[in-house]
Amino acid sequence: MRQRWNPCRLLRCTFIFLLCHFQDTEVTPVIFCRYPFVLSLICKMAIFNNNALFTKEIHKLAHRLTVMCPSGTFPDNPESPLAPVFQLTLRRPSLIEDTFRQLGAADHDYFQRELVVQFVEDMKLSLVNKRDFFLHVFEELLAPESEMFMYNDTKTLVWFPAKPRVEEKSYFLFGVLCGMALYNHNIVHLPFPLALFKKMVGVKPSLEDMREFDPVVGGSLRYLLEDYTDDDVEENLDMTFTVIWDDQKVELDPKETGKPVTSFNKKQFVDAYVNLAFNQSAEKVFEEFRRGFFKVCDRNVVELFQPEELRGVMVGKEDYDWDTLKQNTVYDGEYHARHPNIITFWEAFEELTDDQKKSFLLFLTGCDRAPILGMDKIQMKVAVLQNSTELHFPESLTCHFLLLLPIYPSKEMLLARLKEAVAHNRGFWKE
Repeated sequence: MRQRWNPCRLLRCTFIFLLCHFQDTEVTPVIFCRYPFVLSLICKMAIFNNNALFTKEIHKLAHRLTVMCPSGTFPDNPESPLAPVFQLTLRRPSLIEDTFRQLGAADHDYFQRELVVQFVEDMKLSLVNKRDFFLHVFEELLAPESEMFMYNDTKTLVWFPAKPRVEEKSYFLFGVLCGMALYNHNIVHLPFPLALFKKMVGVKPSLEDMREFDPVVGGSLRYLLEDYTDDDVEENLDMTFTVIWDDQKVELDPKETGKPVTSFNKKQFVDAYVNLAFNQSAEKVFEEFRRGFFKVCDRNVVELFQPEELRGVMVGKEDYDWDTLKQNTVYDGEYHARHPNIITFWEAFEELTDDQKKSFLLFLTGCDRAPILGMDKIQMKVAVLQNSTELHFPESLTCHFLLLLPIYPSKEMLLARLKEAVAHNRGFWKE
């Protein structure tokens, strides 16, 4: 059977061949990629970003080659050139439906192209919607109404369910979206325990991950394993290998129903419980998620990261330096650092609670967490909201970190309007 000509594959294979060739020499720095422990986080991020950029450029170059080469120059060269970008055209009220339908119908090769998001309600904004798209698509997918995930008792973390209520393909597409967010440099809200990021880079989840996801169960298991030193576990604690997980009764030892936990098998019990939670219970849907993620991101490059680093790169961190945000802010139009309304704004900002400041960051950037490399990676721009009065609320363009701030007659009014805007996320996303 004749191989179909693919200019993207040709260029990428050429690059990989040259890379492997030069790695065998003593002068190339690329050899350090084989030993990720010597690389700083900044270096790892640069490798990932450059790999993604190179892949996108390959697709653009392949598009140009296809356009330039007449039909028939290469065997099976397609009549119409492939698009150099991957475009999603979406309706805001049907965001998940449209996204899943178009991702499901797309050739997987398109996932690694430059992403363009277009909303049918406002076509002129087609090139600046990625950040808002990722913000709202993950917000909807992770909401309880989606029924895609199970929640811990405090409703702060999610995990893959033992009995999914949606089709497995949805988890593949969720993985694609997570990969596309990372691939396109978007921090997103992913309230998963560290166990997820461990599994993505081939690290086995541990009891500490159970303590993060379910502090009560995890704490009890830790007490049993490390603090309870008496030899009367079976008599005093009356525990068995029968547990409840995701509202289902599960035998951790299928060969012996109701097997008692003893001083001799308590480690086996703890290990089996952790394995059930993070591996056995959701193996199929997690594998679908991972398969989707690595349709976008290069597995070898992702595995350069430690689990904590990968979570930080994808989700950001809760380490806020608000003074740095203020120092990095630039102003547009009539606004400047000494403008009375700007002085009033920063005075009002200081009066916000920590949670309100995080909500402001979400309002401004589409994510309530700081970039892993620090707040100096965010440069806010403040401009006057045109044709506004004191009755208008501040607005934001998250794709540009742009705050559109009306001029208010007093700090009290500015603070009230700012709190209201932040509380209801009155930003770029218009219904």
